[in-house]
Amino acid sequence: MNEKTMILYARLLLLRGVNLQEDEELVINAPVTAHDFVRILVREAYHTFKSGKVHVNWQDPYLNRIAYGHAKDPALEDVPKYVTTRMEELIDREAAFLTVSSGFPDLMKGIDQNRIQKAHKARTPKMRPYQEKIVRSLKWSVAPYPSLEWAKKVYPDEESSDALLKLHEALMTVMRLDEENPIKAWTDHLNALERKRKKLNDARFEKLIYRSEHTDLTVSLPESHVWISGAQKRKDNVFIPNMPTEEIFTAPLKTGVNGRLAVTKPLNVRGTTIEPFEMTLKYGEVVEIESKDREKLDRILGMDEGAKYLGEVALVPKESPIAALDTLFYHTLLDENAAAHFAFGNAYPMCVRSEEKDPKAIAERHNINRSMVHIDFMVGSETLDIIGVKDNEETPIFENGTWSEAFTD
Repeated sequence: MNEKTMILYARLLLLRGVNLQEDEELVINAPVTAHDFVRILVREAYHTFKSGKVHVNWQDPYLNRIAYGHAKDPALEDVPKYVTTRMEELIDREAAFLTVSSGFPDLMKGIDQNRIQKAHKARTPKMRPYQEKIVRSLKWSVAPYPSLEWAKKVYPDEESSDALLKLHEALMTVMRLDEENPIKAWTDHLNALERKRKKLNDARFEKLIYRSEHTDLTVSLPESHVWISGAQKRKDNVFIPNMPTEEIFTAPLKTGVNGRLAVTKPLNVRGTTIEPFEMTLKYGEVVEIESKDREKLDRILGMDEGAKYLGEVALVPKESPIAALDTLFYHTLLDENAAAHFAFGNAYPMCVRSEEKDPKAIAERHNINRSMVHIDFMVGSETLDIIGVKDNEETPIFENGTWSEAFTD
């Protein structure tokens, strides 16, 4: 991106992403490879949005690879108190959190995955209370920014400079930066998602039926389920947690998923790629998997008891702007918005109406899943039908991979 485009992108993320207010503090999490863009974000936050203090957390993914490869186990499992103390203070300051995310798809190739899992198991319980508080009570957003490593993975036949240019152009399209008025384009898009979200919530479906060439699945929904779309609200401020966003999602009943399910696209998990696979679920639990990457999947599903259950069901039509590019990005933030998908692991408490405040209590009361992991996987295809059922009456939601007439404006 040239400087003009980066300024436009920065303003989009600060205005629509976290909806930064005057004197409000901002936390930016970003890889060191995005230093040029982060400098512009900081300048725009201070100069254009008149923000309060801007805090930048720099990350170098290669340092993690070095640690996983060479550090002793106690060092991998050590989470110093200053890490949680810093998070606690930033939350107390009611800062907005913006994460700039670049893909490093093959970063962990050749690394012992058991060591990665060991570090993850040590860190997650200590960080989880703070992460849940951010999601529950503050404004936050995650958005992509290209890196050379990422570009070469997505476009392996291109020279480095050409691959990076193509990834820049692709991100401009999916972020609607190539529209004449990107802000208006995002407003129109969010309004369209909101109309579909309202129809889904008004329908009060008891279960969903998924059918395609290799899928025959029934997904029961909690009685108090809530469908969520791209925008969320904190007080009077509307923000967008994930950019881009094409999905409308909710939480399935933890023990209410039964049948056969085909994963239609590769997924990238902690720097390793897992090819499409098929699985069988019974009373919500994954009981059988057919995959050449079975060892990788077993490791993910073995993280904790909840990892074998589903935590999210998301609707994305086949003609989303990301799907239209017909490109595998090896990055969940983009790939999940190219197709209808589910997620292994943790359910979002906001996907049910509840008087409870504690996420664990919400999960127990409404029988939604709770886990240390949340890993999206794509199931959408040209032949996927999704049917909503209430009082034994069936209503088509998706037909052949896209919204049915009942859910089309």
